[in-house]
Amino acid sequence: MGLDQTAKLQNRRVDWKKYYSQDRKESEKEQAGVFQWRKHARLQVFMAREYAKQNPNEDTSKHSSLEMSGLGFNGDDHKVVITKDVLKRLEEAIESDYYEYFASDGFFWGQQFQEEQVKEYKKMDLQFVKWCKKALEKGEVIEYSCSW
Repeated sequence: MGLDQTAKLQNRRVDWKKYYSQDRKESEKEQAGVFQWRKHARLQVFMAREYAKQNPNEDTSKHSSLEMSGLGFNGDDHKVVITKDVLKRLEEAIESDYYEYFASDGFFWGQQFQEEQVKEYKKMDLQFVKWCKKALEKGEVIEYSCSW
């Protein structure tokens, strides 16, 4: 169990067998344009808030069969669309080490080592922002989803 997070272009199908392939070339090709995080709790808090903004009438406590209300959206059917405004807020969050996005709950999210994850994923988070800017300039739609 745990928090798995993915961001990619809308309608981009990922062949997870190739993504995790032992064949380096095959794996790198499939990984292009797909961002994958594992237990990045503060990113999830950020995205959960964005999801709530994008879906104000939705009760996210129903997104888990575990009745874990308050932990935000869950599952591939629930996505955050990355807009220029979301990206601007994300960039600010990254620059502040997600100071405003402390995960006070969510053991399976890795909240017990969230400070370390912020540091470990900072480079990738910044790469994601850069990639998103280019994709948005091309008119692409980017989606973030999670499973926990």
